[in-house]
Formats: sequence, C-alpha cells, structure tokens
Amino acid sequence: MSTQLIINYFADRDMLGLVSDEDYESFKDLLLEHLAKEWPKGAVSVDDGENATCEIELPDGASPNAKAEQEARVDVESRVHEIANDVIEERQWATEAFEAYDEDYEEDETEERSRGESDDY
Repeated sequence: MSTQLIINYFADRDMLGLVSDEDYESFKDLLLEHLAKEWPKGAVSVDDGENATCEIELPDGASPNAKAEQEARVDVESRVHEIANDVIEERQWATEAFEAYDEDYEEDETEERSRGESDDY
C-alpha cells in the first residue's frame, strides 16, 4: 500500500511580527485550512517551529526517478510557502485591535519619513 502526500509545516511566530497568542493560533488554523484545500487527499499539519520550514513526504512510486521526486518535492514546498505568505498578507487571522495598531504604526512611520524629507531642503 502506498503512502499519501504528507506535509508538515512548521510556523515561526516571528514571521507575523508582534502578535497575540490568539492571532498566532488563528493564523495556524487558517493556514491549515488553506493547505487542506490545496491537497484534500494529503495529510497536512501546522505546528510551531523555530523557523518557517516544511517537510514533504511524497507517495511511494509517485515519481519515476530521484530527480523527478526532488523536483516534485521542491514544487510542493514552494507552493506551501506561497500559501503561507498569502495567508500572512490577507491578515484574516489578525484581530481588530491588532489591525488598528498596525495601521497607526504605518501612519506614524509615514509621517516621520515625510518630516525627515522636508528638513533636507
């Protein structure tokens, strides 16, 4: 019996910036949901890690040779990271309070830059 595609993604909390535990857990849940939609017959998991990485196990006999297997592994890993980046950018995991804080921070940063540019004549 051949095995199925297995994807273990290890999320790094720092990839989201300074977030609450609730936001981090929400991010992991959303990421898991997106990965499961992409590979409905695969076994996917999202766990905590020190760095954002993923481990891929391909089904037995899925590739005709080692080179094709490596390319398939790289393709899947690339897609996993793309999905993770999309989930981060969509920010559906962020609470309202965090989003408001983030917008305030961006406004302050823009104001500081514009003040610094006008002082240089």
